[in-house]
Amino acid sequence: MAALLGKGKRLKGWLGGLIGVLVFLLLAGVLAQRSVTAVEAVTAQTGTIVQSVEETGYVQSGGAVDLYAAEAGRIVKLPVEIGSKINKGQVVAVLENAELAAQIKELSGRREQAAAGAAAAAAAVERIRLQLEEAEKELARAEELFKAGVMSQAELESAQKEAESLSRSLQEQQAYLERARSEEASSQALLNELAAREKQLVVKSPAAGVVLELPVKKEQTVGPGTLLAVVAPMEDLEVRVDLLSDDLGAVREGQKALVKAPVLGEKSLEGTVKKIYPRAEEKTSALGVVQRRVPVIVALAEAASLKPGYEVRVSIITGVREGVLTLPLEAVRTTAAGKKEVMVVEENRIRCREVTVGASDKKYVEIISGLSPGEKVVRSGSRSLTEGARVKAQIVP
Repeated sequence: MAALLGKGKRLKGWLGGLIGVLVFLLLAGVLAQRSVTAVEAVTAQTGTIVQSVEETGYVQSGGAVDLYAAEAGRIVKLPVEIGSKINKGQVVAVLENAELAAQIKELSGRREQAAAGAAAAAAAVERIRLQLEEAEKELARAEELFKAGVMSQAELESAQKEAESLSRSLQEQQAYLERARSEEASSQALLNELAAREKQLVVKSPAAGVVLELPVKKEQTVGPGTLLAVVAPMEDLEVRVDLLSDDLGAVREGQKALVKAPVLGEKSLEGTVKKIYPRAEEKTSALGVVQRRVPVIVALAEAASLKPGYEVRVSIITGVREGVLTLPLEAVRTTAAGKKEVMVVEENRIRCREVTVGASDKKYVEIISGLSPGEKVVRSGSRSLTEGARVKAQIVP
């Protein structure tokens, strides 16, 4: 009986120990399971780094023409409106200048008087010239008759005086004729100048296109140099973007650009950097900060549904690195020593590894050394994971 009781106690103790071990192992498994951290990871792979400069721009017409008033005047006709399609040579505005019209009228009268005087003088010159020819013939006959003793000295002198008088009259009329013709010519020259100025009161478009701006109204009085209208051909659209001088270092003429706008939906238009202005201009930002910006013109291969004045987003491609090892920007972190490192997942544990980075764009960074293609890296480098920490990685795109 005592032996049986002893065996029972030993069996009970052995079972209790076994249960304790099982409980310990179960708790250890639970704790180990809890110490594993779930992380999102990406795979290092070859790709393309596209470097760009992005800025907001606006659409404008490359062939836009500003039409100004060459003369002061009152607008009496304005046969177009904003959005009107016009042809080359079509009248955009007609001005009236009362003072100019009065000058033309007065000068026309002076020219007509001078022309009439010149015509009368020319007739008088011709008449006197014929009289002088006859007087000279009479003088020649008188001299022959005087030598023959047939004519007296007084008669000869009378013939001489008649010829001399007609000669003086002819000279006077010729001088008057020259003055009249000179006055007529100068009046005509001035009249031509005034007529040319009057012609400029009719403002015509030098090219076909659409009226983009019409800052004047009918019956408005304008001075020389006043902007009357802006006409632009719709097939020659371009984008102007004002870049900060700090962003201009990598921008060159001929570089490709992508243009996006809400009106285009998901479509992007291709363009080319056509011109970089030689000087910066002062611009005030939306926050009221004065900045130095350089205008850059991007020519569009097609305009699609864009119109002048539309706001667009421009990305100028400044560099492309193809076939390089890449990681998302957020996967690389900077250490306290200023070096770059990533958290590599090896056998479900974290291994912090220093890397060398190269070019980057808005999403990815080039890994020059420290990683191999196919290695898994924690996507968010900002996570606080220590060396050797157990993780369960989920690969994400």
